[in-house]
Amino acid sequence: MAVALWLVPVLYVAQTHLPDNALDLPGQDTAAATVNRVAPQGWSFFTKSPRESELQPYVQRAGAWEEQLLAPHGAPHNVFGLDRRSRSQGIEMALLLADAEQLHWTKCDRDLAACLERAEGKTSALVNRTPEPTLCGRVALVEQKPVPFAWRKIMNGTHTPDRLTVLDVTC
Repeated sequence: MAVALWLVPVLYVAQTHLPDNALDLPGQDTAAATVNRVAPQGWSFFTKSPRESELQPYVQRAGAWEEQLLAPHGAPHNVFGLDRRSRSQGIEMALLLADAEQLHWTKCDRDLAACLERAEGKTSALVNRTPEPTLCGRVALVEQKPVPFAWRKIMNGTHTPDRLTVLDVTC
C-alpha cells in the first residue's frame, strides 16, 4: 500500500517532465503547475549539457606534451570506478585556475600540437595545494568544445581545442 502511495506522485512528476506520449493521466494538465513548483528541476538537474566545453590537462616532459587526463572514471586503469583519483582531477584543475592571478589564454585552431608549442612562453607560476596532486611542472589546460553532432562525419575525434593556458605548477 505504501508503495502505491509513493508511486502515484512519482508517476505524475515523471509524466509532467517527459515529452508528449501515449500515456495520459487523469488531471495531468492541472497537476502540471503543482508538479513544476514542487519538482522544478526536471531531469536536466541530474545531467550535464553535452555542449559544455571540457578542460584537458597536459604536462610537458622532456620537451614533449603528454596528456594527463585520468578519466573516464569507469576505465580499467581506474579499477572500473573504484579508484577515485580521476574524480578529483577536475577539482584540481579548477583550483589551479582560481589561484592563477593572470591567465594568458591562447586561442587555438584544430591543430593542438601547434597550439601547445605556440603558447609555451606565456605562463603563470603557482602552487598546487591539492592533497594528492596529479598536475605538476609545466602544465597546459586545454579547453575543448565537443564537435556538433551534425559534423560528426566531417571531423576526426569528438572534441576540438578552443583555447589553452600554460601554468608553471609547483607541487
